[in-house]
Amino acid sequence: MKELNLPHLPPIRFAKYIISKNETSALVRVEFDSIPSLAMLVEAAAQSSAAFSDSTKKMGFLVTLKNVKLLQKTETKEYDIRVTFQHQLDALTYFGFEANDSDRLIASGVFVIAMQ
Repeated sequence: MKELNLPHLPPIRFAKYIISKNETSALVRVEFDSIPSLAMLVEAAAQSSAAFSDSTKKMGFLVTLKNVKLLQKTETKEYDIRVTFQHQLDALTYFGFEANDSDRLIASGVFVIAMQ
């Protein structure tokens, strides 16, 4: 398990640690203080993309969402989010995500992070 380098503080810091990672995909454990909304899951996915950051200090901003769907009702406070690198265009990086609660797919979609 590896900690994520994030500027977020509780109660807005949802991404806790990296479970596994390769060049194009990362699985991150996220935890919430209450049952999360879709917006909270998306923010957790965006935070989880920090698993791909290098050691340089850069600030990332969530700028676009596409095909984001809540597929099941959220019922717990802990999820595993798989973030998949799709492609990069200059300072914009496109990621896909899936949020899972045990064996249930809860939410999915695509988001774009702008690095500054």
